[in-house]
Amino acid sequence: MMEFRMGYRSQDRVRLIAKSPLPSPPAHSDDESSSVSMDHPGDMPWSPEEEMMSESSDEEPSKEPLQQTNFDLKNNKCFFFFAADKFIVCQSQLMSLFTICPACCGETQGYVEQQEGTYIKIKQVCATCGYERFWQNQPMLHRNMPACNLLLSGAIHFSGCMATQTIRMLKLFGLQCISASTFFRHQRLYTIPTIVQAWQNEQAGIIRELKEMGGGLILSGDCSSEVPSSTWCELEGLKRSIDFLKEQHMQVSALITDRNRQVAKWVREELCPGGTSHFFDIWHIGKSLGKALDAAAKERECEDLKLWRPAIINHLYWTAASTPDGDPDVMEAKWQSMVNHVQDIHEHGTPAFPCCAHPPLEGQARDKEWLEPGTTAAIKLERVTSRTALVKDVRKLSPQHQTYSLEAFHSLILHFAPKHTGREVARTSDGEVRYAVRYPRFCKGGWVVRPIKEKPSY
Repeated sequence: MMEFRMGYRSQDRVRLIAKSPLPSPPAHSDDESSSVSMDHPGDMPWSPEEEMMSESSDEEPSKEPLQQTNFDLKNNKCFFFFAADKFIVCQSQLMSLFTICPACCGETQGYVEQQEGTYIKIKQVCATCGYERFWQNQPMLHRNMPACNLLLSGAIHFSGCMATQTIRMLKLFGLQCISASTFFRHQRLYTIPTIVQAWQNEQAGIIRELKEMGGGLILSGDCSSEVPSSTWCELEGLKRSIDFLKEQHMQVSALITDRNRQVAKWVREELCPGGTSHFFDIWHIGKSLGKALDAAAKERECEDLKLWRPAIINHLYWTAASTPDGDPDVMEAKWQSMVNHVQDIHEHGTPAFPCCAHPPLEGQARDKEWLEPGTTAAIKLERVTSRTALVKDVRKLSPQHQTYSLEAFHSLILHFAPKHTGREVARTSDGEVRYAVRYPRFCKGGWVVRPIKEKPSY
């Protein structure tokens, strides 16, 4: 079987993970003239060709529609310019190269004929012999678009930097560069269609490779939602992702998720009858268990539970890792043996796991702060670790695959599409700041008042 990681996001963007990449957010600008609003694609398919045909270029607009051409960059003269190093040159030093006529060696003077973003065109005329020439610092692409202007827009977009901040920094440095509106046009007409095309090509290649290998898919799914406290988005994202795989005639043999009860119910009713196994990610269960142990350790005569907390969490991971076949009865027996182990009892009397797997304890391993049987701490630990819901979750621990790599992928997306960074505060029609009452989890039921931010433009 081949592992195939999957992510699903909230609302309309769940479709983007399955069929197209997440668009990078337009950089936030201080003035309205340089801001661009990117609408959600909804359920309508979006074509880069249609977008390119419907918008005009930033450089010298033409009446003819923009035609998308396919060519080999390696056989094009611009390819070597793209790969070449670039240097910053002061204008005075540059103009000093045009003070001597290359024909008669007389004194001449260069003039800036045209300057557009990073592009400069210099005209040199000799009054003595009439020699005349033009020089430009970079090649031109189709429709007289300077190559470095597009390269700069691509570098800003692909690095995840905010365009207005980058352009402001370059202008403070005194470097001639593109405007924010030019960046947004390049983003809309060139860089985003390039990302979409690369995503679709890579996705098609992966699907084709998986089909050739055969077998079922092992998926890890997690939600990265922009809607606080929304329980609908995660399940809806999973449904759309599974529907996309079904359209590709691909079978899901295993699915690893967190303990979302709506997701578990839907998978049990819709996917499990078709042969899909559902497992839970260990980290999410360990996080919940750690909070329960911390709360129990704060109670009277239960302070010793804090010393055993790391070992109990490690035992949860060992329970799954030491059971590669995922036998639920064995994992349950191993988990429940931990209560005996912390009380220095290593014989359990269960057929699935009769005794501890470690060798006889000696030396430092023997000299531990064991819990005394019948004490308040031992009873409290048994109540926490023997809860019905927790035991059911332990029986479905994923023995081999987890969701950590998918969460790392979500963290990477946040670098290019941050949820809250750079968004202005929302205001009423009268200019007053809008506020809302929030109930954060760390307040334990309390409330706070926070300003409302404007909706993201991506």
